[in-house]
Amino acid sequence: MIIVTGAAGFIASHLCRKLNFHGIKNIILVDDFTQERKRNNWDKLEYIDKIQREDFFRWAEKNVQHIDFIFHLGARTDFFSTDNDVFEALNLDFSQRVWSFATFYRIPLVYASSYLTNSLCEQSLYTKSKYLFDKWIDKQQQTPPFWAGLKFFQVYGKNEEHKAENASLVYKIYKNITEINDGREAINRDCRDTMQCVSTKKNIIQDYIYVNDISKVLYYFLNHVPQSGVYEIGTGFARPLQAVVDAINKVSGFGFRVSDVEFRVSDSGFQVIQADLSFLRKYAYKQPFLSLEQGVKCMFRK
Repeated sequence: MIIVTGAAGFIASHLCRKLNFHGIKNIILVDDFTQERKRNNWDKLEYIDKIQREDFFRWAEKNVQHIDFIFHLGARTDFFSTDNDVFEALNLDFSQRVWSFATFYRIPLVYASSYLTNSLCEQSLYTKSKYLFDKWIDKQQQTPPFWAGLKFFQVYGKNEEHKAENASLVYKIYKNITEINDGREAINRDCRDTMQCVSTKKNIIQDYIYVNDISKVLYYFLNHVPQSGVYEIGTGFARPLQAVVDAINKVSGFGFRVSDVEFRVSDSGFQVIQADLSFLRKYAYKQPFLSLEQGVKCMFRK
């Protein structure tokens, strides 16, 4: 069986669809399934069972002999939350228990990290919790037989509507440009606050990767055993916000500029944030990724 934590979430639900596409249905979904706003992400998946997050370890101990692989993609990803107890419980304690379980029972493990741990927006408790887990991993002398931590860059795509203010910049910009075009409020607070968070001091040029490419990488790790370690996962090419707006304009037929969505930057220089794919390309996945323009076109294809 394949365990997928965070299965009702954005990236994990895409992975499960990828597994189903390849005829794999021996999946155990793990998440908080009381959140109705996420139902569309898991409702049509094919799987063996779905387990409430708080019941997972009791279930896992009873079924360990059937577990072949763990994708630990669940986490509290609220960039704006100030509830440190939640981050410690879900992103640290739960993740450490998953690692220890996989190590003790010799189960391959792939877990989600974030490029934000590379120091962007250090004030976020989400970022801090991911960073602390990565550092905890560094200190572990005992490991699963194979493990990979994946530092995802700016992932965007379908199934992220439930994330609200924590959705990708690509989705937020599209949503706000659409609302402008419909004559609604010119900019909503969630989009503006997110943009200002990542652009307070720098003109940040970021690496945007389409979620279907993420699913392909995850599926690769299920079927291969490359070198264990931490991999950066992005396209390897950083793009400015104007490129996002241009790509959306081309798909939608709109004609907006960055200034139309109130993206404010300073004149203090540029900060380029992009994935270093050298480790991934040397030891694991070598297929090309979609460009921003290709990904946006796929994202909004009817």
